[in-house]
Amino acid sequence: MILAIIRIFIYSILPLLVAGAQIVLDKSTNTRERRLELFLIYIFSLGVAGSGIAGFISHFFISDIVAEFIGWPAGNPFQLEVAFANLMLGILGLIAAGRRDGFREATVIAVTVFGVGATIVHLMDIAATGNLAPGNTVQNFANLVRPALLIGFLVASRRAERLPGSEAHMTEFEIWRRPRLQAAGWMTACVATGFGVGFALNQTLYLTLLGIVVGLVVVWLVISRAPVEARQGYSPSS
Repeated sequence: MILAIIRIFIYSILPLLVAGAQIVLDKSTNTRERRLELFLIYIFSLGVAGSGIAGFISHFFISDIVAEFIGWPAGNPFQLEVAFANLMLGILGLIAAGRRDGFREATVIAVTVFGVGATIVHLMDIAATGNLAPGNTVQNFANLVRPALLIGFLVASRRAERLPGSEAHMTEFEIWRRPRLQAAGWMTACVATGFGVGFALNQTLYLTLLGIVVGLVVVWLVISRAPVEARQGYSPSS
């Protein structure tokens, strides 16, 4: 149960907390478009890419442990197919974090179909066998919440882009975005490493927390050392 809660936290809740903290502390994130973009960057990078790559590693290299976590028989070769499906989502998330075109919509569709489909399968298994293992029950929360967050923030972002005076296609917006993308990438790497090493050493909680702390420090360093123009707020008159 603890493992399921940690996974849900770092890949579904932590992206919102980190983006929210940056919005509060970073004075340059002073427009609706920038705030929405920051949430999307972290959900795509940490939520989708981090979760997808972690899912690939788990289903590919420690498939028997994952099977026990879900409550399913070990040794099923279908887990290898699920591993590559997770890797696909991870790669899509990495690319979508940096893109601002229709690639994001395509990635959200993939995440939604996979998440909702997996939840349906787990619910069918619960109904048929009564399997209440954490990986068969609690994990469904993340499978549904992540697509819902992506859809909500992406729809809001697209609406903001269509408003008069939008900065979405301005050079200043891309300059502001660049170091935030780098920071989100480092945050994802630190958290995923802490979780992975912690799981291998049976110290998941402590090393995941360490990864989060190190990631937050790196985020602060990347943004604080960004060029001056990347730390300036947006003014319609500029």
